[in-house]
Amino acid sequence: MPNKKASRNAYFFFALEMIPRLRQRGQQVSGVREAIPLVSEDWARLTAEEKERYATKAKEWKSREADPPSPREDSGRFLYTESPSLAAQVSEVLARHQEEVSKKEERLCKKIQELESKVISILNIFSHGEMPPFCEQRFVPCEVGSVRYSLKDGILDSFHDFIDPGDLPLGFRYHCQAGSASTHQIPVGGFELANRDYYKLYRSLCSFLCPVPGLQSHIYCRNNDIFRVKWCLQWLANKAGMENHFEFLDIESLIIKYYRDKLGEEPSKSSVHRLLDVIHWDYADYTRCKWHEENDMWYCALASCKKVTYCMSNALASVYGITLTADHLPNLRPQESPVNKAKTIVLDARRYQKRADRRYFTEEFGGGDASSASSVGVKDASPVPPSRGRGRGILRLLENSPSLS
Repeated sequence: MPNKKASRNAYFFFALEMIPRLRQRGQQVSGVREAIPLVSEDWARLTAEEKERYATKAKEWKSREADPPSPREDSGRFLYTESPSLAAQVSEVLARHQEEVSKKEERLCKKIQELESKVISILNIFSHGEMPPFCEQRFVPCEVGSVRYSLKDGILDSFHDFIDPGDLPLGFRYHCQAGSASTHQIPVGGFELANRDYYKLYRSLCSFLCPVPGLQSHIYCRNNDIFRVKWCLQWLANKAGMENHFEFLDIESLIIKYYRDKLGEEPSKSSVHRLLDVIHWDYADYTRCKWHEENDMWYCALASCKKVTYCMSNALASVYGITLTADHLPNLRPQESPVNKAKTIVLDARRYQKRADRRYFTEEFGGGDASSASSVGVKDASPVPPSRGRGRGILRLLENSPSLS
């Protein structure tokens, strides 16, 4: 009695159809049995509609073949002799392929979760300027800022301090570019907030960048800033008499990796640069250090690090399905009452003045009406306490000159 022919499923008809294509690829295939293990990846790439077409062929074959046909079939181009174990082999191949797909998906999900929870340190060190290449001291560090950040939780912690530049290099005032000093407004000398205890400063910075020794030694910063930040960090390590074991990586490559691992495609480097060059958060609250906030200067080392994390959170949250919080973006924080917060504004005479509300003047000046306060010389027409000494010098000259009154 002849053996009963094994059932033909959708995968069988797909392998049967792929034999000519396999031969075009250079595979020596004589029948379906040899083609089955070679087309598993092609089968996995089919859509549900394409697989349904082969399933329909299998149903038609089952309904047409009431009795088992001859075990020998001639297709015109190849000869195939079926085996009772064919169905078992097909099932085994499919099961093995499904297991491999499941493992790949598991590894991908684990990799994405690691990226979401990965804690990175972003560092920036400002300088009073850059010396010519032939000078031994290339930069004069004046401010350091850093943040610890993860895509999942946002900004975890921040570090900031001012640096005393010490003895200025010969020819500094002649060769140093004055552009940076006019942006961050940090005085070159005699700055009371500048820290000259280099050992304590560098040790505190190392403890912040690497809370667990040996766990992390990479520092991220923008590609254009790596040379300056790396030089200034080494300068600080030499001043402190300590070794510098940190390695620098550019934040742009990390952002590209976030996109590639999740979407399978990479954005261009120019688009990532444009992403980080936005000025949307230059004057955002909770971004600058206290000194730059009071002096209303947006060019701050700490703010530059925080704005990088704002850009990353804003761009990658929708890609990874992250719920944004106040630790991701500053505009999600609750607004403070104007009674408790004074804002610094710049006068025409380049002085600084605290801005407050009506209640502040009532408590400070014994119930005076803030609406009658003079605002002469102030760019922002906010109320100020009444005083004859305020205003620009020409107004006081007119008031005090009888011949001109």
